[in-house]
Parts: sequence; structure tokens; C-alpha cells
Amino acid sequence: MKKYSKFLFILLGIVIFAGCEDPEGALYSGEPNKVGFLGSSTNQVMGEGPIKVPIGRTSTQGDYSVSVDLTASGAGYTNVFNAAQAQFSAGSAKTFVEITYSNLASIDPSTLSISTDGMDVNVGLAYPFTLTVADDAASQAGKKSINVLAANALAFESIGTAVLDSRFGWWGGETEEDFLNPVIHKASGVNVYKLISPFYANNIAFMIKADNTILMPNQIIDNHPSYGPVTMGAVTGEYLPEDNAVILNVGGYTVAAGSFGGGTEIIYLP
Repeated sequence: MKKYSKFLFILLGIVIFAGCEDPEGALYSGEPNKVGFLGSSTNQVMGEGPIKVPIGRTSTQGDYSVSVDLTASGAGYTNVFNAAQAQFSAGSAKTFVEITYSNLASIDPSTLSISTDGMDVNVGLAYPFTLTVADDAASQAGKKSINVLAANALAFESIGTAVLDSRFGWWGGETEEDFLNPVIHKASGVNVYKLISPFYANNIAFMIKADNTILMPNQIIDNHPSYGPVTMGAVTGEYLPEDNAVILNVGGYTVAAGSFGGGTEIIYLP
């Protein structure tokens, strides 16, 4: 028998704090060439180029540069994200701190963000870090540090067909003949996967983290003929490299009227 769910996740819609137009106009006045960020936090979209965070200074005289420190609580983040000096040109009181990044697959995001798009899901990753300037360079009128949440939208491509053992999960079944064979997609550069209509309904996504645990937000997996959308929720799991298998321990398959209970889904990757 099948099970289904309703509940989709965080919209990946990200609002950029500031555009990338040429900065102009003094932000502060007072002591010469002191700097500060324009707010205490900002959300930034990760595209093809560097992340750009605006910063201002108290003067427009002469060229000026200041070092910016990047810190993060996530393991390995400072090896992936690197902040350049803030470079002010003569006559300008505003510029951008440029943050470059590489090898995102070597670190874990703070969250896997998922939003529905019909039967498909849009998937992205979010990475928090903090930028700080030294006390002796900071303006009293500005912010000496800013919390940055950088997020990207993932692009997927097919890597073949997976094998889904749902005998103790939503789909049920008795033997290997009851296994399902959904197409599976993988995101470029990171271990995020998308199963295409695994239960002949909605696509679902999950991430294999660096420690081989699974990150999988609650997602709709089916539409029950009597109870409507079914959500697969409270999922924990692990990746078993020796079997190339993902084990999903599902806390509950829920509908508006209640829960069908939990189960186990085993996905054998191609």
C-alpha cells in the first residue's frame, strides 16, 4: 500500500542585501578612513562570481585598503571561503568585500532548503559566516562585523537509475520484485540527490553529509486517494559506502488526518 505527504520546505528565495551597482556617496563622517559594514546581517546569492558584501568608510580621500577577517562555526568553512581586502578608490566612500569560494563539497551547509515547484522541488544550500574588521579600523558609526548567509540554487543532472527498497517503508512489498527503480539526479559539485517520482508522484531530495549522515527536510512524497498529500518527515539516516546505499529512517508518514507511522527506505545509488 502507498503513503503520502503534505509539507514543503523553506523557499530558496534569497533577498540580496545590496545590488552590485557601482557604490557612491559617503556613508559616515568623522575620523578619516575608518570603515564599517552597512548592517548587522545580510543574505547573499551565490552565483558564478564572488560574493560581494558592501562596506563603507568615513572619507573619500585617497586610495585605501583594509583587511577583513572571515570566521565561521562550520567545520572547514575558512578553508573554502576567503575574504579579500576591502579596496577603496580615491573619491569613493563605498566598496565591496569580495568573498571567493571553492570545493563546497568538502563542507556541510547549515541547512538544505527545499521549495515545491509543481511535482518537482527546488533545492539549495546555505552557508553562514561572519566578516569582521579590526577594532582600530572600525568606525564608531558603522558595524565592525556582519553575519552573512550565503545560499545557492543547485543544478541537477541525471546519473542513472536507483533501486528503492520500500518493503518496510511507504510503498510496501514482499520481495525484491517489489523494489522500485526511480531515476536519480545529482547536484553539481555537492552530494545532494533528487529522486524523480520515487512513489510515482513528487520528486524528493536529500544530502549525504561529510560524516555520511543524511540531511533530509520533511517533504511531500505522494497524494493519498483518501487523505491527500503525504509527508515523509522526521527523517534521519546514513550512507553506507560499502553498499553504496542510503538508509532513511522515517519518523512518520503523515497526512492532515494523522500519521501512518514510521518506516525505513533503502536507496541503492547507481
